[in-house]
Amino acid sequence: MERTWHLSIGVAATAILLTSCSAGPSGSDTPEIAPAGIASSAEFNTYWHQGKAELGHYALTQARYGELRNGDAVLVFVTEDVLDSAQVKYEGIGDASHTSVLKLNRIDRFVTGIYDYSLMTSTFSPVDGTPPMKVSCTTQDWCGQMFMQLNRQANGYRYELRSYFQADGDKNGTIDHAALEDDIMNQIRIDPAKLPTGTVDMLPTLSYLRLMHKPVQAVKVDAVLAAQGDTSTYRMQFSSLDRTVSIHFGTVFPHVIFGWEETPPDGVGDNAHTLTTTARLKKQVMEPYWAQHAVADSTYRRALGLPE
Repeated sequence: MERTWHLSIGVAATAILLTSCSAGPSGSDTPEIAPAGIASSAEFNTYWHQGKAELGHYALTQARYGELRNGDAVLVFVTEDVLDSAQVKYEGIGDASHTSVLKLNRIDRFVTGIYDYSLMTSTFSPVDGTPPMKVSCTTQDWCGQMFMQLNRQANGYRYELRSYFQADGDKNGTIDHAALEDDIMNQIRIDPAKLPTGTVDMLPTLSYLRLMHKPVQAVKVDAVLAAQGDTSTYRMQFSSLDRTVSIHFGTVFPHVIFGWEETPPDGVGDNAHTLTTTARLKKQVMEPYWAQHAVADSTYRRALGLPE
């Protein structure tokens, strides 16, 4: 049964502000997902180009080694310009061609027994809806660390993988064009009406590939987008991986991410079974975080419900 989604008290005021700019069809209590182009560029620019980033703190329950672990996830959405050739942030040096992107930095942190995990994935998605320019992912725990990066090229993506583990090793390779799971949250924020649906080729999120030591290859995914009142859900069924991912978000602009669920097999040996990772939005703020690096600025973490 689908779960009914509600914002916590900490973000209720934000939700009212964000949803006041848009409404469903006249006389309807169930807003529809806006078709492509319905949200004006002025609306998009007003929200995403105000000189701040959207910071969201999520209560994370992470499946790992056959058990559920409590942790925190942070989503940092911000627009910036990326150089087309080098695919790095344009910092105003020279007049090289560059593209406006919506960048998502996703950080997941949780503890397994005595040691902790830290995962970070950065996705650079052009705001014009073209395929992501770059995705990079790092995972760290007390055993070692892994790094993986995708860079868009004419016929797909080239990737590099650096890993502590022998089975993963140090590798370079290419994959053909396919949808990227790491791009889905950005596309929700840009235009959810353009999300891929039906049976599509998709590369699973890089953090999943590395945690589960899976090969770098796209797989078939059955994707469904559904709106239920103020909340919409995008569901991906990776049948060959016995894995399902659902992302819940606001039906109207700016399509705030309320949370997500991931259900893959987890654990090894007798401890292997299916568990569900969940994330629930606790707090959300708009802040120019890159300028808040003084000791005194640690109090801003309180607004997000994070330890100071």
